[in-house]
Amino acid sequence: MNKRTISIIVLAALFPLQLCAGVLRGMVHDQDTGDILIGATAVLEGTQRGAATNPKGWFSINNLAAGDYKLRVSMIGYEDYTKEVTLTQDDTLEIHMALAPGALELGEVNIEAERQHSGLDNTSTVRREVIPGEELRERGTDGKLMTALAGKTGIRTKPCALCGSMGVGMQGLDPSYTEVNVDGMPVLSGLGTLYGMDGLSVSDVKELQVTKGSGSNLFGSGAIAGAINLVSVKPARARTLAGSISANNNAQNTVSLSASGLTGKLPMRISLLNSAEPNIVDEDNNGLTDTPKYRRFSGQIGVSPVLPRGELRLGGRVYDERRFAGETKWNKSDRGSADVYGREIYTKRNELSARYDAPSSGSFHWSVEGASAMHDHDSWYGTAHYRGQQTLILGKFSSQKTWNERNSTVGEFSYNHEEYDDNLAVATKTDYLWDTPGLTLEHTLQLASENRWTLQGGSKFEYWKDYGTQVVPRGTLLWRPDLATGVRLSGGAGFRPVSIFSSEEALMSGFADVTVPAKLEPERSVAGSLALNRQWLGRKLGFSLDVSTFYTYFSNKLILRNGHMAGSTIYINSDFAYSAGTELQGTFTTTSGWTFDAGGRLSQVRYEDEHQEMRNAEFQNQYTLNFGLRKGFARSGVTAELSNAVYGPQFLPAGRGRDKSPAYVIWDLGLSKSWKAVTLAASVKNLFDWTQPDDPYLRDAETGNLILDSSLIYGPLLGRTAALSLSWKWNEK
Repeated sequence: MNKRTISIIVLAALFPLQLCAGVLRGMVHDQDTGDILIGATAVLEGTQRGAATNPKGWFSINNLAAGDYKLRVSMIGYEDYTKEVTLTQDDTLEIHMALAPGALELGEVNIEAERQHSGLDNTSTVRREVIPGEELRERGTDGKLMTALAGKTGIRTKPCALCGSMGVGMQGLDPSYTEVNVDGMPVLSGLGTLYGMDGLSVSDVKELQVTKGSGSNLFGSGAIAGAINLVSVKPARARTLAGSISANNNAQNTVSLSASGLTGKLPMRISLLNSAEPNIVDEDNNGLTDTPKYRRFSGQIGVSPVLPRGELRLGGRVYDERRFAGETKWNKSDRGSADVYGREIYTKRNELSARYDAPSSGSFHWSVEGASAMHDHDSWYGTAHYRGQQTLILGKFSSQKTWNERNSTVGEFSYNHEEYDDNLAVATKTDYLWDTPGLTLEHTLQLASENRWTLQGGSKFEYWKDYGTQVVPRGTLLWRPDLATGVRLSGGAGFRPVSIFSSEEALMSGFADVTVPAKLEPERSVAGSLALNRQWLGRKLGFSLDVSTFYTYFSNKLILRNGHMAGSTIYINSDFAYSAGTELQGTFTTTSGWTFDAGGRLSQVRYEDEHQEMRNAEFQNQYTLNFGLRKGFARSGVTAELSNAVYGPQFLPAGRGRDKSPAYVIWDLGLSKSWKAVTLAASVKNLFDWTQPDDPYLRDAETGNLILDSSLIYGPLLGRTAALSLSWKWNEK
């Protein structure tokens, strides 16, 4: 398939013929905040025609006859909006509507709706981007969360071509600097950050909250690059059944199922996800895998017993995975062999959670929650055997007090127990047992009327047996000159005891020929960021712009780099290091169904080595760019999307024949057709079949045995793949 043929396919996908009929389209947003509203209902009174707003805030009512109509838009927690509209034959009418917040009053009971956001949350003082679950399900055609996040500006999810693991990196730092929470609890910390997220299903996520930088006190002291919080879909009495199945041309397949209300009495929810790459894939026939062979399973259950007062949620999850990459002639008898290279990784996780929300009492609210996770990891990296076990037991009591219309305070008491044991024989101690009590106080002050100036600040106080009491202050100043503009100045400290197993570079390099100093000191950081967000809404066009710049200073930063010889890995604590950069993201939406996203990040990570010389960190892309063009054809239910991601150069260690890896671009194409309850989707990943030119596998001149040079794993080894997926949802009526 040549590039000309591919271009014709792309154009054909993006520009199908549209049928002629009257169409009413509209965007709905919050009158006070400017946030788009998801799930608002638009109805033409006197008819049975209506629609709900999608994750972009748009609704569409199609195939309308010419005439006069009365449009009513409603949503719980808002006042109804009505408007007289007139349609002519074959006309498309687009309008914007702003709903005023309101409440339902039933006697002395005041109920306010839980509002779902999309995009940058202008109601949040700290910079928080919200990705609704519906959008994730549209993007994650294979049912996996990490697939849905690929290509989002400022979120790095590039998988390791050899080990296959994927984490979420932000602000130019690797994923170990991002705290990953599930419903506010960091159960995916440590090993779970890089070995545990792959099994998460998009069907379990109500929304994903992305907080960049260290401006929030409500995340852990190790959330230096930021944090993501997965808000789970709540258990329900209503009977629903949803599922998806996908497969690509290499037989990689994913099956996911979720159901709620199975008993009809107890609010509950069950979800299952099974994903596999059952075959050895070696498209270039060099005797080495182009992508890992794997099998992973994740099962999750949640229940919410009915209580006289308050709300209780209980949950549990199991995760099991086996993964292999290396020489195609490898078999199980070669595990740990020096003659046939292979990486085989076993992972098992068990998670439990519980949360009780007390009924609100006027201006005061409190909740208590707990979680646990047990992670067992058994891996061979060639001849190096790594066995690690992690146990997490987390508890937290949270309260919020609103003093008046301008002042509110959040307080949290937490206690974290973390135990880690491994078999690594290196100079520094890797096993640890931490019992860390903590107190967090954060106050929000409205400095001016109409919320134009807001100051939010506070501190975390944590006690570590080996390091004493750590004070971690953080804060944000928000200026909102109008509802469509927000300027945020944020800053804060960070503290993170070093654990080499959680570093992404360690997973890529393995644990052979490792040089580690006798003691690795905990990392400390001070960070600052300045961000501007601006939204414009016109009659037929909406545009949002988000620009931010950030700088993080480190002392004792953990640095991993490759030696001059392939296969060697060196760890140091750098006395001075920094990460600095700028991110930009823009989104255009039109009432005719077009969406165009563009963004990028320019950053660098530099550190002072053991010889007091400044060096550029390896494994970090100097810049990334992404573009996405999407068109929804409302009449036919067809959606087409073309996207790409540009990965800038990475600095390479000496002795590799070049100073930097080449920049490269990956194109993806998607096409879907939706009916009432069923969606059929097709996609082509890596459309132009780009694979990295450098071979990371070397042969020992004397023995002929394979040596892995992980510094040369910077891009995909697998070329173009095509996939089909089918998803469906059933609701009891």
